Amino acid sequence: MAKNKALYVLPGGLKVGAAQLGMHGETVGSIKTNVHDGDTVNVRLIRNLGVRFLGIDTPEVSLEFPGSGEFVSLKKPVWDELFTSGNWKTGMAMHDGLLAHLSQRIGDGTGVTQNHADLADLAQKSLEAIMEADLQKSQKTKETFELFMAFGHEFLDGYGRLLCYLNSARENFEDEALARAATRWSYNERQLMSGWSAPYFIWPNVQPFINQKPFDEKNATPSGFWNTIKGANKLQAARDAVAQARTQGIGIFDPSNPLKIMPFELRMISRKKGPDRYVINLADEDATYLLEPSLYYLIPNPEDRLYVPAEYVAVFRLYGWNVLGADAVAFLNEGKIKR
Repeated sequence: MAKNKALYVLPGGLKVGAAQLGMHGETVGSIKTNVHDGDTVNVRLIRNLGVRFLGIDTPEVSLEFPGSGEFVSLKKPVWDELFTSGNWKTGMAMHDGLLAHLSQRIGDGTGVTQNHADLADLAQKSLEAIMEADLQKSQKTKETFELFMAFGHEFLDGYGRLLCYLNSARENFEDEALARAATRWSYNERQLMSGWSAPYFIWPNVQPFINQKPFDEKNATPSGFWNTIKGANKLQAARDAVAQARTQGIGIFDPSNPLKIMPFELRMISRKKGPDRYVINLADEDATYLLEPSLYYLIPNPEDRLYVPAEYVAVFRLYGWNVLGADAVAFLNEGKIKR
């Protein structure tokens, strides 16, 4: 049993959890009061729940060091040595164009992981400050402060963490006007607005940025998809927030100390595994193609990337989408891919 975790994943991939009998009024109920019918019972999770914010990606504090099987702080010298020696390329099977892209970003490797670690600290402090401010505004205690969660299509990741949008709950505020103002933007969105997070939109976990059922035919065909995107006000607001943060040079976009490589790129290097999600270019409205995973860098602005896991590509093909591989570079040079 994983220590202090209510939900976790076994080495073979099975997702499991720990629970106790549910509450009945103010006390723990009996088996009789918790059993609803022959296949339904009320329980309550025990220990802690990990939450992974949907739609955003902040710098990493630690990662599994290649070949070690252990998570190591990015401030440790072994990470710096990995990059300055050039050994980060060893065992990386990826498209030549992507390798060239990463090599340009990484350069001689000096300061890459320290840069990441420093910005990770600041991103963490940003979230702490946002949540602390909400706690103070609510006038609740840490024991009574409530959090609101909104889930996407999938709600549990491969680490047993809940995949959701997190926010202060409206129940924290007696005044309705104050509640609306305090909870207008989720913590996910506020991290994007602050510049301390890169966007990481992954289909089909797009609610509530896109408040639609992703597998409906009207949302999956190219024309239906783009109609949905154009009408997704929260998605557009999030993309605009990132573009504004980049234009203003704040957070990870500060030109004096920008994030050298994206968090998911560092995770690729850590795992010695290339990208595996296809990409839709949100800047190329009405397009009918997905880019192969290794070509995501052809879309320069992160808010314009919508990632699609490989297992769902067949659905897109079924509804009339094409997949671009090596020919995407030619399309780009001919101006057929917008940037």
